[in-house]
Amino acid sequence: MWIRRIAVAALTALSMAPVDERRMSPNQAMYAVIEEGQRVGKEGEERNRLVVYTADGAQVAVAHIWLIEPDGTRRIGIRGCEDWGWLDDTRLFCQGTINPSTAIYLVFDAQTGRELEELDGSDFVWSPDLKRLANFGNVPHFMEVENKSDFLVIEGRPAYPNADDREQHWFRSLPVWAPDSQAVAIVDHRRRQNTLVLMIATVTGKVSEYQLGWTVELEQWPPLRDFDLSWDGTRIVVDHASGRQAVNVPQLIK
Repeated sequence: MWIRRIAVAALTALSMAPVDERRMSPNQAMYAVIEEGQRVGKEGEERNRLVVYTADGAQVAVAHIWLIEPDGTRRIGIRGCEDWGWLDDTRLFCQGTINPSTAIYLVFDAQTGRELEELDGSDFVWSPDLKRLANFGNVPHFMEVENKSDFLVIEGRPAYPNADDREQHWFRSLPVWAPDSQAVAIVDHRRRQNTLVLMIATVTGKVSEYQLGWTVELEQWPPLRDFDLSWDGTRIVVDHASGRQAVNVPQLIK
């Protein structure tokens, strides 16, 4: 009897992470912990794993951050979950890098551990309703600087600029969602023209642009994200250390 009790206590201790290592879901119904990766089967190898438990410590699911899947499929060599947590009551995310300029963003179902999305690039930002993800696409780390050009991705698809665009775009703000989750705004430095443009892309594929009053010197890669944007009704307020500009924008076509 005593041996059995000791064994049960040991198993319980293994499944219960210290409270300060747990990350609770927004509704407090579950928590997750991050663990070092393990070997899974003959071929599988993880970098990390996110283990999900009910609030009282019963294991729910394991989300695998794979280096090699159990069937031998090799995945992108993420360095680990440098940031991770809950998106909402049902989804977890893990973000890590593969080189100094390229991040990988993974989304998992918390109830099953199933991987829902994998994106690469940088500056990942969820819409206010947490239904859509915008980010800057992957600019290859070893590409010559004169060929580096930013592009905006919405829901995993390039949204701006067009594929045949020959301008060099270096984005000078983070992507900022409209309050209704229907559009994304950025400040774009068009280096060949040396102009600054406020660019808006909607989730339906519409693109509009507005000239900004600043002039900037040609910068070094990577560009500073030194402009801040905020939506204010039918205006977008653009802030920089050198001043502020409010841009009137029409109602966007959904």
